[in-house]
Amino acid sequence: MTYDTSKINGLIQLLDDPDENIFTQIRDEFEIIGIAAIPVLEEYWENSSDSLAVKRAENLIHSINSKEVREQLKTWIRLGGKNLLKGSILVAKCHYHNLNEDKITATVNQIKQDIWIELNDNLTALEKIQVVNKVMFNIHGFEGNREDYYAAKNSFINKALENKAGTPLSIGLIYAVICQGLDIPVYGVNLPHHFVLAYQDDSPLPIMDDSLAHQGILFYINPFNHGSVFGKPEVNDFLLQNNIEPDDKYFVPCTNLQIIERMINNLVVAFEKTEKPEKVELFKSLLALFK
Repeated sequence: MTYDTSKINGLIQLLDDPDENIFTQIRDEFEIIGIAAIPVLEEYWENSSDSLAVKRAENLIHSINSKEVREQLKTWIRLGGKNLLKGSILVAKCHYHNLNEDKITATVNQIKQDIWIELNDNLTALEKIQVVNKVMFNIHGFEGNREDYYAAKNSFINKALENKAGTPLSIGLIYAVICQGLDIPVYGVNLPHHFVLAYQDDSPLPIMDDSLAHQGILFYINPFNHGSVFGKPEVNDFLLQNNIEPDDKYFVPCTNLQIIERMINNLVVAFEKTEKPEKVELFKSLLALFK
């Protein structure tokens, strides 16, 4: 639906009205207009000198953008979360409204291209992962952020790519997206207190653990530790050390929906730790979409 720019401009001229009742009516009108009002509101926000109007314009931009992204995320969930990178971008857009999606895609594609150059059909599964690790961690310099582990920036895909640092989940998500884009069957595993990856293939000769052969899992990868490779006994030991009863779901790949839900939950925790209740409320509302 298109809207007359003159109507939007007319509403903007009323943003400095001190009457809250009038502003409530204006806000409702902008909510109906939706995303079409954003460019005009942003221009006004950049050029107005009225502090009340600027604050109102900023809040309207945030509210409209959040509603739009929420609807896109709802659709992504309804369609089964097929594109993992897209899901992570939508989560980031809830906080960074002017996020450059093309830049994120281009960065991921560049890393993927750098890995592809070094791959060939004769490599074993383990050798392919060694190539991925070399490019991601040695050449591009990705690291797990241990010093500021709970900072919200570590969970946002744009910041993880920009800073080349993040949580096990954000680094693992980038790793999995790149591998899957290269037809390397690496998928996320939803371990409690940690996030790892599994190399899942139909090969009849699993590399590290016969007990996982029927599930096609050759080995596991720790993206938070430069892509170190390990087997089922290490997963089992990790669970026991954390007083968690081993369960089949902790040894097999999870869905993209579960990965993005966990990412959002991590953000709720991060914003709770920094006492930002409005952000906690926002991301809790996104969690509700998965129920």
